[in-house]
Amino acid sequence: MKNIVIIGSGIGGSGVGALIATNTGNKVTIFEQNSWLGGRCGSYTKEDKNGYKWVCDVGTHIFGNCDKGPLGDILRKIGKENAVEWAYCRNPGPRINLMGQVMSFGLKKVSKKPKTERKPRKSRKKSFKQLLQEISYEETYQFDDLPLIDYLKEKKLNAFMYTLQAGLMFGTGPNTTSTGEFLRCSKKNAETMSMGYVKGGCQSIPNAYCQAVEENRGEVKQNVTVNKIIVEDGVAKGVEVGPDNEYHEADVIIANSDIKTTILKLVGEKHFEKEYVERIKNLSWGGQVCSLKLGIDIHVTDDKWLNYVPKMDAKDVKSIDFSNVEGEKKQLTIDDVPSKSVIMIVPISNLDPNLAPKGCQNLHCVTPTLGIGGTMEERRKMNKKWEETCLNTLLDLWPEIDGHILWTDFVSDVFLESKLGKEGAGTGIGQVIGQVGKKRPSSITPIKNLYLVGGDAGGWGVGTELAANSALELFEYFQEQKIL
Repeated sequence: MKNIVIIGSGIGGSGVGALIATNTGNKVTIFEQNSWLGGRCGSYTKEDKNGYKWVCDVGTHIFGNCDKGPLGDILRKIGKENAVEWAYCRNPGPRINLMGQVMSFGLKKVSKKPKTERKPRKSRKKSFKQLLQEISYEETYQFDDLPLIDYLKEKKLNAFMYTLQAGLMFGTGPNTTSTGEFLRCSKKNAETMSMGYVKGGCQSIPNAYCQAVEENRGEVKQNVTVNKIIVEDGVAKGVEVGPDNEYHEADVIIANSDIKTTILKLVGEKHFEKEYVERIKNLSWGGQVCSLKLGIDIHVTDDKWLNYVPKMDAKDVKSIDFSNVEGEKKQLTIDDVPSKSVIMIVPISNLDPNLAPKGCQNLHCVTPTLGIGGTMEERRKMNKKWEETCLNTLLDLWPEIDGHILWTDFVSDVFLESKLGKEGAGTGIGQVIGQVGKKRPSSITPIKNLYLVGGDAGGWGVGTELAANSALELFEYFQEQKIL
């Protein structure tokens, strides 16, 4: 029996841990530095001024493929497919409110007329749906180094709407987002038509994975920080954890901690060749987003997932739309933060009524920021302004909630950096040109017995599904190489 140490209980770490614990005879130990499981896919309880309790997620999540995607694949492989209950975004389905005009995700107006009365429209131009149907997954990789904006213009697709969609999916801009990655993820979503949420809050997924670890002689230790990965003669030997640097020997170490912290700090540059270190240092983060959550004591919407594009002045539009410029800002300044922005709204209590008190609604919102930088003081000021932007946008859509807000929580890049690393990124290594497909950082490191998993190495997909695919790929590698 081998000792497997996993650093971090995010979807990648808890997922691969569950796969190993359930399907091999090895001992798995997961060290989680925080009080909650799941990292960015974790949840917490919020108590309002009336003493009512609400379930909130660390991030704002919609799962693109629910049980029909990689998250469900892991659950099936560990025999936990019934441990998680999914709620699909149906009746109504996902909607876009474009300055008061409601459309489906296919950018078609939502009509109140019966389907029999609708007249089909003929068009010589192929729709995005047709393009996705015609291309194979293998063929998408030839577009990995093509900027998304170039593809959209060539195909004469709605550049503004699809680049905003990519911004919400990846937190990256259209001049750097990989067309291949966008096509793969969009194709998968179109095939399964299973976008949705998970009952009990998104914590239900990592909780099920961790439960599988514990049911198979493994351990999940929360509030325990890994301080160092011990390497001798190019081989990972164990980890030092906690305030006393307690040593834990390991035959295999899997890091779900962020790739830069893992390589540059937990292991140290001296154990790697210069070229590898420079590659890690030069990787850029994705998921530049911020998230506002709020509880209201009225019912304001029946939507289950709504993307809202408000009327904005030219300055505000310029702050979020890079589709018509040659270059792309690396980061915004505080003066660039718009007064209103595009927001993705997930009323999670419409998907699971148990996540809010009766008669109330639990709203989670997220907006792409396209980069936050500067000193910590400047970032905090920008975060405060983005929080105001999100709330202003919500009030623009639903002015009737004013006076009915019981509480708000705001998850910014500063919070994410302090609790989860990755310089505050909402996901992991950006799904941009040079960092996807064959150029994605590998889960296999130059150090023997040290592997990476999660949103920073291997895999493809949106957010949690990227991490889940990384876990599946790494476990498959272990099986093929007979490592475990």
